[in-house]
Amino acid sequence: MPPRRPAYPRSPSRRSPRRRSPNTPISRSSLRPATSPLATSLFTTRAWFRSSASFSPLTCSTRWSRFTTTRRRPLRFAGATSSSKPAEPRGARMTRTELTDPGMPRMIPATNWRWPYRGSTFEEFLGSRPEEAPVPVPGPGEVIARVEAVSICSSDIKVARMGSDHPLFRDGATADTVLGHEVSLRVHAVGADHRNRFHPGQRLGLQPAMRIGGERRIIGMDLPGGFAQYLVLGPEALADYVFEVPDSLSAAEVALLEPYGCIERAWRPNARTSFLDGGRALVVLGPGAEKFSLAERPGWTEVAVLGDGTHPAFGSDAQRITEIGAARFDDIIALGDLAASELGALFDALRPGGLLLQARKGPSPGPVPLDPARIHYEALSLLGTTETDIATALYPDRRRFDVRPGGVALVHGAGGAMGRIHVHRLLELERGPATILASSRKGKRLADLESDFGPLARARGRTLVVVEMEALLQAVAEHAPLGLDDAVVVAPEAQAIAAAAGLLAPDGLLNVFAGFPFGRRIPLDLAAVAISGMRITGSTGCSVSDMLGVMDRVLSGDLDPSTNIKAVAGLRALPSALEAVASGQVSGKVVIYPGQPEIPLTLLKQAWSRQAERTMLP
Repeated sequence: MPPRRPAYPRSPSRRSPRRRSPNTPISRSSLRPATSPLATSLFTTRAWFRSSASFSPLTCSTRWSRFTTTRRRPLRFAGATSSSKPAEPRGARMTRTELTDPGMPRMIPATNWRWPYRGSTFEEFLGSRPEEAPVPVPGPGEVIARVEAVSICSSDIKVARMGSDHPLFRDGATADTVLGHEVSLRVHAVGADHRNRFHPGQRLGLQPAMRIGGERRIIGMDLPGGFAQYLVLGPEALADYVFEVPDSLSAAEVALLEPYGCIERAWRPNARTSFLDGGRALVVLGPGAEKFSLAERPGWTEVAVLGDGTHPAFGSDAQRITEIGAARFDDIIALGDLAASELGALFDALRPGGLLLQARKGPSPGPVPLDPARIHYEALSLLGTTETDIATALYPDRRRFDVRPGGVALVHGAGGAMGRIHVHRLLELERGPATILASSRKGKRLADLESDFGPLARARGRTLVVVEMEALLQAVAEHAPLGLDDAVVVAPEAQAIAAAAGLLAPDGLLNVFAGFPFGRRIPLDLAAVAISGMRITGSTGCSVSDMLGVMDRVLSGDLDPSTNIKAVAGLRALPSALEAVASGQVSGKVVIYPGQPEIPLTLLKQAWSRQAERTMLP
């Protein structure tokens, strides 16, 4: 269980909501245009938000186009079009119930607007409508949380395109869920078992990728997530995957803790760097295996040996096998100059979280067809050495995970939201690369990279080179003639990984950040891991610790994630927002505010500040 964060006092700058009698008319003076340029471009009046929606930690009144107290004509936003507006649902009804239960709010919303996904195509999902469902009452081990904000991730679009074929859906599972996993939450109601820890109005961050019964379960993927006004947090989520956040952070900043945490996780130790005590091991003896030694045998419970001859390091009690077959192993040690096909078979024989250590002195046998999805999703560890003592493969200088200080790094596919965050991190990193190549397709995303991060690069004394995909080879030849020190692949194309690997220096690091369907093999020189010290890593998701580290940097002022917020919208504009991200119309993050469903997709011309959000969410 992560350490509980201390309670934070409510920010004194957050103003209490104005309360208006249902019979009080709206005067024309209350509809004067806002004087702030940002507020003027974002919405017509600030007063309309205050009069049309109430907000407090213990109540939530959600308004669509008709209101239960008084009918008001909602104002249009700049850039809104009727074509992006689905059929208007009925306004949310509020049921006032007198309760003495301290874990329940005094105002119980009768409905919860949610946008379900049931395995349709992406185009069908864009044409679907939100559904009205009752707001659930928490069970003893549950908490009902109101979704303050949810940001769109490219994974949401990937799931909508792949449906049940997405790698993170459980085998045979049918897609019937609510997407949205980058969320800012506020506790609405608390089950009896958690009254000592949670209370209505408390703000929470969420790390959505959980392990339940040994299986990966994800809120916002195979469990209902944040494209809704309320969601249910079960006992597993409450035990290890939520943490308290202060009122001083905006809802958008809290939602972005998860994607920024994923970028941090990508550059931290994300795979094993030692043998697994109690694990199952395979030792493969190839030509020249006798040249290598291991001083101390690891604490494996089972050891199998494949190949001709014997090796003194693994004793006579090892099981001799003649083929791997369907067997899978936690640790595999490949001794000697194995062929490319043999290395490929060993890679396939790794269990999730497995480690493959090569020890060889001969030349590379050439590329090996590997499945990059296994590197990304299954935390495989690939290590190697040419030294006699194979334990040297486990030394820190042979298992680098972060970028080389002062080197040249490539963010391949930097134009999207996650690629932009990688660029942002490398520019802010104290011991980061001297030169960053940011590749993207032609168009608006290239220009946005330069305009958004060029000033930061100059302020940090770094060189930022924004380059089209077609000109990447020339840019690498100019800025890294000996090869790249690091390359992270964000573009969701398997061949982009092979292309980036071909641009690395002999001891460069390849980070497989983008996810792919399993089975799309690409050629990689796996023997280079042993021969030249090449590193191949990958990761998915993040931990609560990663998110807390990002939050501390935001609170201290060392990191401003608002750089990557490019648009805001209400829940009703979700299809327009998804389409804008998928088409590249929006380069950075789109933040959805489910509690303000009237907001159309609105592109921001200035940074989305805490004050702008508080003005919109009175």
